[in-house]
Parts: sequence; structure tokens; C-alpha cells
Amino acid sequence: MTQTMWQKPWIRILTTILTVGIMIMIFAFSMENAEQSDLRSGVFSRTVISIIHPDYNRMAPEQQKTIYDSIQHLVRKSAHFTEYLLLGFMIRLCLESWFGNRMKKLFALPLIGLAAGTAYACTDEMHQLLIDGRSGQWTDVLVDGSGVLTGVLLGTMFIRRINRKVNNPDTLNGKAEV
Repeated sequence: MTQTMWQKPWIRILTTILTVGIMIMIFAFSMENAEQSDLRSGVFSRTVISIIHPDYNRMAPEQQKTIYDSIQHLVRKSAHFTEYLLLGFMIRLCLESWFGNRMKKLFALPLIGLAAGTAYACTDEMHQLLIDGRSGQWTDVLVDGSGVLTGVLLGTMFIRRINRKVNNPDTLNGKAEV
């Protein structure tokens, strides 16, 4: 069995470390109690509000609360999607580095990546049930799973693009087609 560029030891180590690092980051965010989590996302929410609603401070308190709550909700869901997009991307690269030359079925590694990332999202939501003021939400699992799917698809496209460049002799000789 021949080794591809993805199976180089340094790529295996790097993709594994980055994947585990993202999982640790997600776990650490989930360890924050409700107050800490609100403070973290509140910084981003206030920044978005200052851009979208420059007159926010002159609004009635009820209107401010409505705007803040809706922006806060979007910021939190965007954060969920983004962190799981990164996880899905790295899981896909990691799987390619460990099993890419052994599993030739077209969708095997992407499906395994999607399943692994979504399973992690489920365990993360269960973990949040144990944290003061936090709750596990199935809607968050759906957002997280969408992020994983997007990351896995982007990772698959990235792998294919790199493989085409490596396997195309014209790109290796500096004669890339335009």
C-alpha cells in the first residue's frame, strides 16, 4: 500500500492535534456557566449592535432588550455553527491522514466525519445539562451538525483540490493551467 501525501507523519500529528484542540476548546466553552457564557457572547453582540444600530443607546430600554436578545441569539448560534464547522473540517483532514489510502469508497470518510462530529455535538449538549444555568438544546445539535456537515464538505473539497495539484505534473513544474 502506497503512502499518499496525507499520510505523512507530520500531517497525521498536526491534524490530530488540531482536531483534539478544537474539541478541547468546545468543551471549555461548554464548561462556562450561564453568566460567563453570556459575558463572552455579549462582547460580540454589543459590537454587532454598535455597527447595525448606531443609535442603540438612545432607544427605549424595551427596544434595546429586544434588539440585544435577538442579536445575542444570532451570535450564539453563529458561534456554535463556526466552532463545529472547524471541527468538521479538521475531523475530515484527520481521517484522511489516517485512513485515506485504506478507504477508497467515495463517501465513507465524509460520512464517518459527519457522524463523529455530530456525535460530539450530542455529547456536548448533554455535558451542558450539568453546568449551572446552562441547558442542552436539540436545536443546538442541529446547528452544530450543520456546521460539521459544512466543515466536512469543505475539507473534502480541500483534499480533492490539493490531490489534483499534487497529481497534476503541470502544477508541479510551474506550468499551471489558467
